[in-house]
Formats: sequence, structure tokens, C-alpha cells
Amino acid sequence: MVLTRAIFFLFLLGLTSCGADSSVKNNDALPIETPAEKGASLYTVNCTSCHGEDGKMGGSGAKDLSKSQLSDKQIKKILRKGKNAMPPMSAILENEENMDFVIQHIKTLRK
Repeated sequence: MVLTRAIFFLFLLGLTSCGADSSVKNNDALPIETPAEKGASLYTVNCTSCHGEDGKMGGSGAKDLSKSQLSDKQIKKILRKGKNAMPPMSAILENEENMDFVIQHIKTLRK
């Protein structure tokens, strides 16, 4: 009985000592993305399947983003509401800031 309690106590002690150091936050180990990197990441995950990495793919009737002359406001409207085969992206991008990051990335694809 004493041996069982001792083993149980050591087991609990081991579990609590394996936890992360409370002085280190989980996000401290993650690299911080710049706005440009965030926009590129969001674009890659959500847009490349139709527009391609360079914006020229044209899959499913997607427009060639390298030729786009749309303003930020016009692009944001399309991201919010969708257009033709493109679905609305506002829920996927989650917030205005992410939309702005994607818009800035799209503008880097222009010729």
C-alpha cells in the first residue's frame, strides 16, 4: 500500500514536471510573420488553387491577377462577396486585417 502510494506520487510529480515552463509563452517560440509574409501565406492557402502562385493560372475562370488594375476597395468587395465562380472569402479570411494583407500581396503580382 505504501509502495503504491509512493509510485502514484512519483507519477503525479513526473506529470507536473513535464509541463512547459510557465514563464515561457507558447507563442514565444513561433516566428512572427511580417504583413507581407502573412499576405503571401493567406494567398497561398486560399487563392493559389485557382489563381496560381503568380496570379496567372486562371483555373475555374479565375482572373489573371498580374493584369488587374482594380483598386483596394474593388478587390475587397470581390473578397467579401465573391464574383462569378469565386466564392465570398470574408469568412475564410476571418477579418479585415487578413483581407488587407491578401490585397497587398495581390498587388505584388501585378506587372
